[in-house]
Amino acid sequence: MSTQGVRDFDFFVGGWEVEHRRLVKPLTGSDDWDAFGGSTAEARIYHDGAISIDEITFPDRGFSGLSLRLQNAETGEWSIWWVNSQTGTLQPPVHGGWADGRCRLVGNDTHEGQPILATYEWSDITPTSAHWQQAFSTDGGETWETNWHMEFRRANQEPGDADTTHLTRRTGDFEFLQGSWTIRNRSLDQRGQWREYDSTMESRTHHAGQVSVDEYVFPDRKALAFRAYDVATMTWDIYWVDSRFGTLEPPVHGTFANGVGEFHGDDTLPDGTPIKVHFRWDAITADSAHWRQAISTDGGQTWQTNWEMELTRS
Repeated sequence: MSTQGVRDFDFFVGGWEVEHRRLVKPLTGSDDWDAFGGSTAEARIYHDGAISIDEITFPDRGFSGLSLRLQNAETGEWSIWWVNSQTGTLQPPVHGGWADGRCRLVGNDTHEGQPILATYEWSDITPTSAHWQQAFSTDGGETWETNWHMEFRRANQEPGDADTTHLTRRTGDFEFLQGSWTIRNRSLDQRGQWREYDSTMESRTHHAGQVSVDEYVFPDRKALAFRAYDVATMTWDIYWVDSRFGTLEPPVHGTFANGVGEFHGDDTLPDGTPIKVHFRWDAITADSAHWRQAISTDGGQTWQTNWEMELTRS
């Protein structure tokens, strides 16, 4: 695998009109294709191009999709996750990279309970157009059946807000964060000493509030918080991406009650020690909010706060 560089998905930034051709019943031997349009996509980059996110609409089908693309800072490999607004969960990722103007990514998945390999491919890229296709394999990649084509035609150079009028509105928990913020941070360093520093943050929501994305700019790095609302459990899954690594850290899960957000998850310290992690959002007003992180090394019996943010709307 080879990659072009960190600007791989810069071509996709902006607004697009999309035509689809999709196999109605994949892996059945059927050749019945569904062709439809009326779909649009709005794409942005974060972390100077190392993260690409687009929101694509399917208004006639009553749902939207969102792609989260991360480039691993060490290997240069891309990983892509898909989020369907009907479920709100990250589907299994595909991994790969670019060579000779084409991008191919492969990953393990299931189709109607059957284990498969799935592949995404980007090709025929120009300043005003691009082609994407998906294929499945049931024999470990020996043979492939292509089941979805998308033809992208540029509509705008800059991304706008995706139409969400066709979506069921399920939550607005993180809409308070939309916009620009300045942040006063207080965190414990590796020596156990508290340090204070300032940062900034920009926040957006997608899928009528079901996805929330923040980009943080710290003195020594950038970071991205990616939140997806699980429709079945009515809880949030929150992921963190540090620009120094370009990988999804283990998520925390939880919800809001009475204006306070409580989220818990499992992680490990750099030395391999397993820990539990707790996020808390509180003191939320139109122009301010407080966030706190705490960790536990004894299974949640005791907690140590190791990071606090005081947010003020810019």
